[in-house]
Amino acid sequence: MTGILVVGGGITGLTAAIEAAETGYDVYLIEKNPYLGGRVAQLWRYFPKLCPPYCGLEILFKRLKNLPNLKFFTNAEVESISGEPGNFEVSIRINPRFVTDACTACGECVKACPAERPNEFNYGMDKTKAIYLPHEMAFPMKYV
Repeated sequence: MTGILVVGGGITGLTAAIEAAETGYDVYLIEKNPYLGGRVAQLWRYFPKLCPPYCGLEILFKRLKNLPNLKFFTNAEVESISGEPGNFEVSIRINPRFVTDACTACGECVKACPAERPNEFNYGMDKTKAIYLPHEMAFPMKYV
């Protein structure tokens, strides 16, 4: 497989991956979290436009959805890199979500789940169910 690998699905990684894909390259985006967008989704406003995060992220997600040459992998990590400049081989590990691909984000599983855990998205300041949607703007909109 050839193409461009972008590691990190925050706003910078998303922008780099989208821009490269829009110029015609095959792009592979790897993100360790179960969602794209990074820390920006946690902000009230972000610089330089001081707009809420859903502004910029929504636009990026819409652009991403229209790019068949951009493949993204969430809950994934780079395991190894070998090769030389211009000819790398990368192995990635995709960690399980423990939720099937049939998930429609309906939320019924959350109602049935009795266990709770610290909410990592809110720095552990509150709790969330053991099966959860990372946040209201999560992309992809899938439970973990």
